[in-house]
Amino acid sequence: MVDKEWTFVLGAQDPEMREIERCLRRTKRPFVHAARQGERCLARTAYDADGVIRMSRTGQAMPAVLLPKAPAVFVECTVLGHDPEWRVDHHHPGDAGYDKGPEAYMEGSSVGQVLRLLEMEPDVTQRLLAAADHCLTAAYQGACPGVAPHELLFQRAAWQAKMSGRTLGDVMEGILDSAKRVERHYDSELGEALFLDPTEIPVDLAEGAAVAGRPVRYLQLLPNREVKEMLKGATPEHIERFMDEHRAAGRRVYGNPYRGYAGTYY
Repeated sequence: MVDKEWTFVLGAQDPEMREIERCLRRTKRPFVHAARQGERCLARTAYDADGVIRMSRTGQAMPAVLLPKAPAVFVECTVLGHDPEWRVDHHHPGDAGYDKGPEAYMEGSSVGQVLRLLEMEPDVTQRLLAAADHCLTAAYQGACPGVAPHELLFQRAAWQAKMSGRTLGDVMEGILDSAKRVERHYDSELGEALFLDPTEIPVDLAEGAAVAGRPVRYLQLLPNREVKEMLKGATPEHIERFMDEHRAAGRRVYGNPYRGYAGTYY
């Protein structure tokens, strides 16, 4: 258990981070949010934060300060100029959850690591969030103890509907349709389903591929016109091969072979 005076610094917002914040509020633990140039970090900037802010419940950013020697727990982020007492993460080699498999998803996931620090037992919702964030494809295939795939699908679809403004029925239909499309596009020789036209990527493709239990490789056109290539749901060897090929081409690569995902930017 960490000292009650330690400050938690939270990275980019997602369902898992939202639950971590809820647990910290519930246990009255101090926390702030990693920021870059005064704005809360996104996933791509969370490890290049240059300060912290405090987000209100209504989403307003308020000034905050992390003193240079203040004991802190960094959750999926890095703040320049600060060394944390503890890191909660599973994205990079050396992270506590980096090499944890589906059977150890609570130890691997960030929400599971935070719950352990707070000496809290996970509930059903937290287990679903942990499994989805740490190893989504494996969780949909029933590889995570205590996680029912049909409950996971409902939770994920409900969250997507809330965030996108789509109806729950529309999201469910999109996921199941994407799962069928992944099966049709699956190439047994390559060991993946290919979707290489970024203008024709189904919005629920990644989720559908996880439901289908098939590796999927696709190109995504980002709002800044940058193109990202993703490989998800693949074996460690497949992920490592993907990462090595793009590194050899001089591209910056991220990913985790143990969790079955990798990506690169063109």
